[in-house]
Amino acid sequence: MKKIKCTIIQDVLPLYIDEVVSQDTKEMVVEHLQTCDKCQKEYESMKRDLYIPVENKDSLFNNISKKWRKKKVIVSLISILVTAIILLGVFLYVFYYETVIPYSEDLIKIERQNDNQLVSHYLGESFAGFNGTHPIPLVIDGEKKNVSFIFYTQTVIDSPSRNIRNFIITEKNLNEQEYIFGLPESREIDMVYYVDYDVEKIVDGKDSWNSILKRAELIWKK
Repeated sequence: MKKIKCTIIQDVLPLYIDEVVSQDTKEMVVEHLQTCDKCQKEYESMKRDLYIPVENKDSLFNNISKKWRKKKVIVSLISILVTAIILLGVFLYVFYYETVIPYSEDLIKIERQNDNQLVSHYLGESFAGFNGTHPIPLVIDGEKKNVSFIFYTQTVIDSPSRNIRNFIITEKNLNEQEYIFGLPESREIDMVYYVDYDVEKIVDGKDSWNSILKRAELIWKK
């Protein structure tokens, strides 16, 4: 039989060690190793490099398993954290994110009570907040007038068409008096305007009462 070159034997040694060669190739390698010290040494060296003792295999698999479990725990914790953040965001939006309720004559009325107190009467189902100013002296059509600005806010659960908060907590609507707000120094007020304003912007000089007056809607005057 023609002698097989060592280079060929060494090329197939990894496959031979993994036992993925054909029977004929296996016999060829065995026969060659019996007569070639060089290839025999190469075979022993490869076998040591590729061989993983059983106990090392178990340790390796255990390490992989531990790392995988740790990764799963981290992913689970991140998922819980993200879910909590989303739920908190939804909660804050539903309960605390306020927007201005557009003015409507059927919804908001300025009335003078028997004691001459000027009040704002809200006729909707619910609201989140009421904002009103003390009389502010402004020049309107060449005359100095004491002006009060007001506006109402709503949230998802407290709005002109729904009163979920009170339905959940008390299962009844607010009483009539809680929809009526007395305007500060009402006897001095000449006009009441409905408009959204931000006191902080006015203090910082980013807005002014005259500018607010231009976009406000007159809802009552003497």
